[in-house]
Amino acid sequence: MPEPSPTIRVGVLSDTHVGDVLPSLPPGVAPALAGVDLILHAGDITVGGVLRELERIAPVVAVRGNHDRAMRQALPDAVTLLVGDVRIGLCHGHRPARSELPMVLGGLVMGRPTVPGLRRHLLRSTGPVDVVVFGHFHMRYARRRGGVLMYSPGAAYAFERDPSRRVRGLRGRAFRRYRRHLEPERSRPSVGILEITGREVSYRWIAVPGPLRAPRIA
Repeated sequence: MPEPSPTIRVGVLSDTHVGDVLPSLPPGVAPALAGVDLILHAGDITVGGVLRELERIAPVVAVRGNHDRAMRQALPDAVTLLVGDVRIGLCHGHRPARSELPMVLGGLVMGRPTVPGLRRHLLRSTGPVDVVVFGHFHMRYARRRGGVLMYSPGAAYAFERDPSRRVRGLRGRAFRRYRRHLEPERSRPSVGILEITGREVSYRWIAVPGPLRAPRIA
């Protein structure tokens, strides 16, 4: 009999926003990723030191987010990689404002966050894959459509949980209203875990415990 395929544990995170919002990774991120074989970061890293910190846990594959323009480290906009027998596409998931505005307006009208056209956009970025990993929206998401799992780990930084964060401008206020009906569990700071055994993929989320910011030492 053939040997059973080993299970590969992939840690997934996005939207760490270290440098532009947070001073460092939330202290709960590293324990949540302990024991993974590979880490995928779906963008909005902001500073390269985040990747070096994650590399102490496991090898890292990362892509550029829309807040990563100032990073000195060159990163691709999208990557496709084979993990076990599963083809994974990794991208940030952001679109031009002309595409995201109808999404926000539709969510306000329907009373719940919506992501119309997202699958088509993601597959244009990555090509044919079994799983698309993305971020950008700061919310947990998992849907299987047309044989493809679209998966977001949520965000390591969740601005609803940050009392120091101020929403500015019409676009910021509209986006906050768009998220107002989001279930609390989907907006909590989190990382994701994909478990891959041969062609089988299971997923889950792990809430990042503790404060967003490490407590200051007196």
